[in-house]
Amino acid sequence: MRAAPTRARAATPARRRASSRATSGRRATTRATTLYGSQGSRSPLVNWYAHEIGLELAMRAPRDETNPHPFGQVPALRDDADADGGELELFESGAILMYLADAYGGLDTPKTRAAAAAWVSWANASLDPVLFVENERGGVVDTKARDPNNKRLRRLDDVLASRDYLLGDFSVADVAVGAYLLYVPQFFPDVSFAPYPALARYMGRLALRDAYAKAFGADARRYLVQKCVSYVDGD
Repeated sequence: MRAAPTRARAATPARRRASSRATSGRRATTRATTLYGSQGSRSPLVNWYAHEIGLELAMRAPRDETNPHPFGQVPALRDDADADGGELELFESGAILMYLADAYGGLDTPKTRAAAAAWVSWANASLDPVLFVENERGGVVDTKARDPNNKRLRRLDDVLASRDYLLGDFSVADVAVGAYLLYVPQFFPDVSFAPYPALARYMGRLALRDAYAKAFGADARRYLVQKCVSYVDGD
């Protein structure tokens, strides 16, 4: 079940397509979008985007027997795809974000899809290894964000110096990139983003969003806003 974004005046083409699938035939059916995850996993970033676009998600635990992830991990998503009872099953946070953005978030042209997909893919393939250094067991043990001259973070800082959000307006791209950035102060509170002032301001803007607080918690938002202010002020 989903609700339209509060700021939208009319359904986007993507939303109209989803609505027509749900109401085709003589009787309307109730769509259900189910996310399998936990607060300690990466699934809250999917919740964040869902809150941004007004999509209601049914939540289930990672070990739920209906979890469609082929390796039993999270996040995973199941969405009722049509009035005949068909379902879509997805795993991997990037794929889930892009599907939700396409089906419910208004990515209704190849150009808008490609622009968003580029940043979502970059977040997982290029930003993740910079922010999260793992040991041989896959545990996060450090971050390369300690380096005040990291090339990828420096370039991202340059990009954000001329815009508030990655694609101009807030989008799914900011959820993918921003969620990873905002994990760093929570995992490594001694790390400072002061060498990257535009990036620090960007992180602060994201942490202030109501949808972020709904997904990650008011305490997390309060802490992150304070940290981002300290980066900018040089404390």
